Amino acid sequence: MTTAFLKDITALKPGAPITRGGVTLIPIFAPAGRASAIKIAGDELLVSELETPTVPQLQVHNPTNHDLLIPAGRILSGGRQTRVVNVSIVVPAGAKIVIPVSCVEAGRWSGRSGFNYSGRQASRRMRVAKQRSVKANIDRYKSKRSEQGAVWNTISHELHSRGVNHEDSLFLEVDDDLNRRSDRITVVNEFISNGVQPEQVGVAVAHGNKILGVEVFPSSDALKASWEAIIRAAVIDSDEFESQPESIDADAGIKALEKFLAEVALTSGTEADGCGRGTEVHVETPQFVAHGLRVDGELIYCNAFVN
Repeated sequence: MTTAFLKDITALKPGAPITRGGVTLIPIFAPAGRASAIKIAGDELLVSELETPTVPQLQVHNPTNHDLLIPAGRILSGGRQTRVVNVSIVVPAGAKIVIPVSCVEAGRWSGRSGFNYSGRQASRRMRVAKQRSVKANIDRYKSKRSEQGAVWNTISHELHSRGVNHEDSLFLEVDDDLNRRSDRITVVNEFISNGVQPEQVGVAVAHGNKILGVEVFPSSDALKASWEAIIRAAVIDSDEFESQPESIDADAGIKALEKFLAEVALTSGTEADGCGRGTEVHVETPQFVAHGLRVDGELIYCNAFVN
């Protein structure tokens, strides 16, 4: 492990903000010359419990002839309990590796071995809690486990703050609840319908001029593969705000994003070998967390989330 920075994050180019139902999205475009053929893992990635199942680890097998990216925060449904992926992982073609995960279904430890991609990702609150503890464990123990109790506490808050009850404390029930809220699912559908712009590789989520999170992918196609999950998580996260701004000043929103990216870039973090290909960077401050994955020296994935 060494000290590292996400300085290349400032090369990303923001576009004009779009607001619906109090949720603002700011498109992010890659600098000229940035290109990656790494694909987002779908159901072709085979995910299973270990031979002796354990909560914080799963096994993945990439049977294809190309590398597959599992973004941090992805939710894998099934197995003995539903899990969320702790760090971003590029699984090499043909490889079988063990990956670090956290439980998002506290009341179940039974069922089948296999998993499927749920098409969903963790909320911002959960990702902040998870990434903080992963960073701490990397620094102290060279482990990529999370503090499971902190993740469960976050899920409990997400469920109870919305009046959602589930006997197994399954985080995905928060997402299912979104389908029953016509005003919010309308916002989701509008953003999904708008889609990803040409050459767009990432997106920032904001409330007014406050940047809440940033996520950047290897390519526009990779972003498209994750678009619905990103949108649903952004609308779920908006529940913590009472106000619903109809729009934001475009220049102010872009400046706020550029300022946030610059702050992330100037903050030192911990570098660690990736679980598959590449090198991870983990950054943590009292105000935000950030995580990136470089492969062959190129930042192919990164995220940053404020408290």
